[in-house]
Amino acid sequence: MQAYLRFPVQDQLFRGLNCTEQSPELRTSTSTLSACTPQNSICFKVTDFTFDQDECLQSVLEDLRYYWAMFKSYRDPDRILEHSVLRSIENLMQSCFSATLLDGGQVQISVNNENSFERRLKLCKVLKGFQIRTITINRVLNHIVSSSQT
Repeated sequence: MQAYLRFPVQDQLFRGLNCTEQSPELRTSTSTLSACTPQNSICFKVTDFTFDQDECLQSVLEDLRYYWAMFKSYRDPDRILEHSVLRSIENLMQSCFSATLLDGGQVQISVNNENSFERRLKLCKVLKGFQIRTITINRVLNHIVSSSQT
């Protein structure tokens, strides 16, 4: 997913805005980090750790729904987000989550009437926060896949 957050999106959406200097806007109301953190393990000491996989995946799905709704709410006349980030999130949700997990409610995002610069600045920060969250999601999914193959 990180490949979609690089230059093509940034060049077109953030023209005139130095997005690399902005701080990421992280979603703090999520439980993904706590739900997906290994229980009773010390770094580099235990290679076989456990966590509540269902709770973790549910939290990851909630994050994906949040970011999908956030990016969908952005008025994007060129449909840059739709063709890159939104499509990637949709593919991930359809490919990696069972139908029972997908049956949850939709996330509602309130869109205020910020000017174009403020909206683009917020989008830049949210994309950076999402990029950070994708690292966690990638690691969790890789762990689940690798542990199911053994």
